[in-house]
Amino acid sequence: ITNVTVGAGPGTFPVAGFIPAGGVLRQRRNAGQIEAWGLEADIARTFGDLTLTGAVSATKAEVNGGSAAPQLTGNRPAQTPEYTVTGAADWKVGDRLTLSANLRFESARFEDDLNSRKLAASVGIDARAAWRLTPDSEVYLAAENLTDARIEVGETGDGTESFAAPQTFRVGFSLRR
Repeated sequence: ITNVTVGAGPGTFPVAGFIPAGGVLRQRRNAGQIEAWGLEADIARTFGDLTLTGAVSATKAEVNGGSAAPQLTGNRPAQTPEYTVTGAADWKVGDRLTLSANLRFESARFEDDLNSRKLAASVGIDARAAWRLTPDSEVYLAAENLTDARIEVGETGDGTESFAAPQTFRVGFSLRR
């Protein structure tokens, strides 16, 4: 079940009414089958107070729309990157301070089921510093999208792009019980 493109504007459609120029009409439908082959691997290694982790996934995926959605046959499923690579480092700098960094790479992917709009590959970096107050609590400073990368997450039929959150800083308090 996925969002299947059934028409594009300008035009009038019985199930939706008028769709303007650049608009796209999609309907939740059974789109046949997806055949996917892939490989995933991860590793973690601790060196004293430093822990490094990494993971990679590679997926070859293809839609067979059959008679339900023949226009999708041979396409890659929407929003599915072929490669994803992540890495993280956690360093306990002392009894109270922990520094963390995370990196995530995603290869280009298609925004839509027809594979007509390609989203750019992206790299996101997050960082966090936490100061333990008690065994169950901490204060922290976190930075998401540290490099303020333009991470494309959507594109409409008329080319309007959507992006993930820009560089964001947070100060917080955590209590674990």
